Amino acid sequence: MGAAVFRSLKGFVKLAKFHIRDYFSVTRARDDTPRTWWRLEDLDAKVFRASVPAVAARAASIALFVLGTGLVAALIWTETADRGGDGPSPLVAGVQGAANSAAAKSWAELGIKPQGVIVVSASAHELYKDFRRIGYRLEDVRRGAGAVPRVFVKAMPKDIGKVSSIATRKAVFIKTMLPLVLRTNEELRAIRAKVLALTAREAKGQALAPAERSWLAAQYGRFGVSRNDRAGLLLRVDVIPPSLALAQGAEESGWGSSRFALEGRALFGQRTYAQSPGLVPVNRAAGARFKIKSFGHLLDGVWSYAQNLNTHPAYARFRALRARMRDQAGGPHGLDAYRLVEALDIYSERGADYVETIKTIIRVNDLRALDRARFSRALGGVDPA
Repeated sequence: MGAAVFRSLKGFVKLAKFHIRDYFSVTRARDDTPRTWWRLEDLDAKVFRASVPAVAARAASIALFVLGTGLVAALIWTETADRGGDGPSPLVAGVQGAANSAAAKSWAELGIKPQGVIVVSASAHELYKDFRRIGYRLEDVRRGAGAVPRVFVKAMPKDIGKVSSIATRKAVFIKTMLPLVLRTNEELRAIRAKVLALTAREAKGQALAPAERSWLAAQYGRFGVSRNDRAGLLLRVDVIPPSLALAQGAEESGWGSSRFALEGRALFGQRTYAQSPGLVPVNRAAGARFKIKSFGHLLDGVWSYAQNLNTHPAYARFRALRARMRDQAGGPHGLDAYRLVEALDIYSERGADYVETIKTIIRVNDLRALDRARFSRALGGVDPA
């Protein structure tokens, strides 16, 4: 536990150093106000005296920023008895602890150690302010002028539904969910890259090491594809456009305020008929046996959602359309959520009305601009290709 806290605090120190360095760069602009920095030796005495207040203000700003990052670090989650024995998410085991799931194992075998911090928010307003303190601004991300920090929120703030400002509520939801979607896509992208590399070697007649053969076989099983069906596997190991995931999560969870989101950390309303943890809907029909699948971490729910779209037979049309888009665009950057959602009419009983709702959410909230979002390098990890 101590090592996990130390790594988390170390990440925030790196983030603080990154922003301080960026603050003093000649290209830095905050709140759309251009600013420049200068060297003291370039100033005469008169200009220097006139500039003292600005220097003091800037020093105070830096001090507040460092204090702010300290406050965010204070929210870092660690496993304690009063949290009901909740352990770290398997998908973020590289951040918080030992890996014990197939998802985490795949990262370990890939030799990738994603870094970041897991936080538990005190309230929606506090989380909103914490995001602002560390320089996480959606307007910057949309313009390509800012990156997304590796901050993974464990659970939605319990009071998010009580936030009076719709804009603030939406911002908290999007800022919370975007790193989770990017993290899930990061893993899918890494798995896909390794599958391509190994199968290319096989096609050339090159022998794979036993560990490589074992890993590749595990992926066929993990994504429900017949052994050696390379094309079928690549259809299923692919990313989900962030705009699509954000819009579906917003619709299914009421922008993070639903009972399933707050109690089950489930943002996509996925049903389960198994003995896995879940919540019984209040209005479930008599005789029905399904539950809404619940999770230990929001990130687990996002991964499950992606896995559902990537493997369930009902979404074969979605996967085929995504593959055609990828081929036409020469990569995943050409994936259009507006077109892809048309292949998800079966996702909801509302059918075509559901598709139009998702399109509206994407358009009204300018979510397609977030499809270009990338993780910040400040906390290390793998930079998406």
